[in-house]
Amino acid sequence: MPGKMAAWRGDLKPQFGSGGNVIGGRCMGIDKIASKSSLITPELEEQMKGVFAKLEGEVELVCVIDPEAAASVEMAELVRHISDLTDKLSCQLYDREEAKEKLPEADVSLLPATVLRRQGKYTGISFHGVTGGKELNSLIFAIYNAAGPGQEMDKRMKKKLDKLTHKSEIKIFVSLSCHHCAQQVITCQKMAAECEALEARMIDARLYPEMVEKYKIERIPMTVINEKEVLMGSKNMDEIYQVLRTYK
Repeated sequence: MPGKMAAWRGDLKPQFGSGGNVIGGRCMGIDKIASKSSLITPELEEQMKGVFAKLEGEVELVCVIDPEAAASVEMAELVRHISDLTDKLSCQLYDREEAKEKLPEADVSLLPATVLRRQGKYTGISFHGVTGGKELNSLIFAIYNAAGPGQEMDKRMKKKLDKLTHKSEIKIFVSLSCHHCAQQVITCQKMAAECEALEARMIDARLYPEMVEKYKIERIPMTVINEKEVLMGSKNMDEIYQVLRTYK
């Protein structure tokens, strides 16, 4: 059965913060990206500051965009706005060609592509599309889990994940209006944050019709593991692990 939509942690109280971002890239349009996003209301901004006040480490949001595409511009504005809310976050914006050189982990065939890095290293977490709507929760939890302290994880599950050595890619196909997709994204990306062998990519299916056709997507969330296994609906961590453990 589909899981419930993730909610903000009740123990995270709003708190003001400050920070900055760094803009890189050769494309002329990149330096014209606004630093404010219409997706973030003043109330939501305060909630985010409360979450980010708890961050332990620094995270870099690296966004690969096509400056001429509306979805890319919208996502770039979002990551710039978010990175301004705390000094624990920074952002880099690249065009497709520059990303091919500097960001090998990014799938530049699906733009916009946003990758989370910590200490210059890929966290295994990425997003393809605009993380607006219900998927904004996914991005905030991804930052929280990548930077620490992160959501609590059952110790037995952590031990199981530590034993996974096969490199596995998890693709979670979503839509921004889906009530159950965000929970699936959060679960998979939490696992990726805890296990170096895992990579979890959120993909907004509506932006990429070629993906809908390739994977015959009719319902969401739909999770594809290593291009072989397909999970429909929202699954718990153990259900996902049982598939991952079959890969040696």
